Amino acid sequence: REHSKNALALAEFLESHPKVKKVNYPGLKSNSNYKNAQKYFEDGACSGLLSFEVGSLAEATKIVNATKLYSLVVNIGDSKSIITHPASTTHQQLNEQELIACGVPSGLIRISCGLESAADLIADMKQALEA
Repeated sequence: REHSKNALALAEFLESHPKVKKVNYPGLKSNSNYKNAQKYFEDGACSGLLSFEVGSLAEATKIVNATKLYSLVVNIGDSKSIITHPASTTHQQLNEQELIACGVPSGLIRISCGLESAADLIADMKQALEA
C-alpha cells in the first residue's frame, strides 16, 4: 500500500509538471486503465511502478542523473526508490525506431517507488526536473 501511495503522489505531481509529456500510472484518473485498477485492486492500490516521458534522451539522462534520493539501477520492487532510463540501459541495443515500436521512447523514465516519504520523493524529482 505504501509503494502505491507514494507512486500515486509522485504520478500526480509529474502529471502537473510542464516538462513531463506523459505519465503512465493506472492509479491516475486520466489513465486508460484507471477503471480496471479501481475494480481489481483493493482501495486502488495498484502498484509502486510508474513511468513518465520527457522531451528527449538528453533531458531524460539529465533528470535521472540529477536525482539524489533515487537509486539508479534497473531492478524494481525494493524498499528504496529506484529510477531507470530504459533507452540507455535495458533497451540500449535498440535503435530509435525499435524503441518507439516497443513502447520505450528515448525520453521515457521508469520509477519503482520505495517507502521513503512521498514529500521527499516529490521534492527530489522536482529539483531534478528543474536542474
